[in-house]
Amino acid sequence: MPAAMLICCFATFAALCEAQMSPDLKSLYDAHKWTALNDRLQKVNGLPLYRAAINVTFNQDPPGSERLLLSVISAAPHSSEAYEASIWLSHLYFYRGEYSSLVSVMEKRWAAFPQKEANSQEQTAIRGFRGLPNQILESTRPSKLKHEPGRIFIPLSIDGNSATYFFDTGAWISCMSESEAKRLGLKIRNTSGTLGQSAGTRVGFRTAVAQDVVVGNTHFRNVSFAVFPDNQEPWSGLPPGRRGILGIPILVGLQTLRWEDADAIQLAEPPEPFNIRRSNLTFDNDHLVVTAVIQNQKIAATVDTGAISTDLYKPFAAMFGNLLKQYGKKGSTEVRGVGHAEAFDSVTLPELRIRVGNSHTILSPAHVLLKSIGANCCVGNFGMDLFKQAFAMKIDFGAMTLQLLTAEEVH
Repeated sequence: MPAAMLICCFATFAALCEAQMSPDLKSLYDAHKWTALNDRLQKVNGLPLYRAAINVTFNQDPPGSERLLLSVISAAPHSSEAYEASIWLSHLYFYRGEYSSLVSVMEKRWAAFPQKEANSQEQTAIRGFRGLPNQILESTRPSKLKHEPGRIFIPLSIDGNSATYFFDTGAWISCMSESEAKRLGLKIRNTSGTLGQSAGTRVGFRTAVAQDVVVGNTHFRNVSFAVFPDNQEPWSGLPPGRRGILGIPILVGLQTLRWEDADAIQLAEPPEPFNIRRSNLTFDNDHLVVTAVIQNQKIAATVDTGAISTDLYKPFAAMFGNLLKQYGKKGSTEVRGVGHAEAFDSVTLPELRIRVGNSHTILSPAHVLLKSIGANCCVGNFGMDLFKQAFAMKIDFGAMTLQLLTAEEVH
């Protein structure tokens, strides 16, 4: 072997060994400190698990992420790294609506790791997704649609039938009511699956698959919907043709969504270039999470356009205990989700200033539940009461940014 090649190989091997043995990299990975981990990875080669984890978190290069994760599994199918890789694959397939691939990777995980305590719970949760196809993005180009002022309902077509559904960043599968599925001529499949919802409980559902869904100028095929009884919220308060939700798999397929409070929504504009230091959105354990600032402290909260109001949780109380002690008033707050509502002990603040991106919002009042019912990483769930304070809200799943825009910034 030539000396130059030998030196190059030795340097690569040394870099790999340093990366594999460094406890710092693993601690950054375990703590979900993605920006710092990404910076460290620029100095080493290899480590496909960590690289793919960052890509899945920031929705970058899904095909490449899938290849990296599959390579980790095939290299050592029964290793802890393979188990982690299969978890990341399941997240990737879930938010893209690729349910056939989701079930397949989980079945392989259970077979390779039969003694894992989580298997039973996962098998129950995944039951409702068996037999569902992978959603396919057929074609897309930008479009501008009209909506009713102040409402998040947008027009679409399902198997040639008109509908008007609201978009919900808190829904990880698109949804509709039983009567809506029947109106559209969809076959309802009986399942025994359950889904988590914003009030913290799990509710049962059935499923239906639409062959063609068109939103503006974007065409999807094989779109799966969770189907719920009509007597549950929110369907019970909606007229026929509006009893449906466009969830994360559709929104990710659109790539960008700019909702103006007045009457317009812009879909599928080319995304901005991704920059990890400018990004304030991540996918974290099947939640869309935004980084915001409260009292000069960075916090994380789930983004839920399907929630009318914002709720804060027990982790907020832990971070800002002095604020609650000084200004809070004890009481009870009701949280509503699909098919369920529940009241929780809470402390209410008269107002709370929150910065999202470059925009300042005021939550008034601010309800702090004395229980954690949301994502473990988050201090609360941001709803439309925050987002409507701007002239427009823009979500870019390419750049992974959430922006609250003024009229001047839009025009």
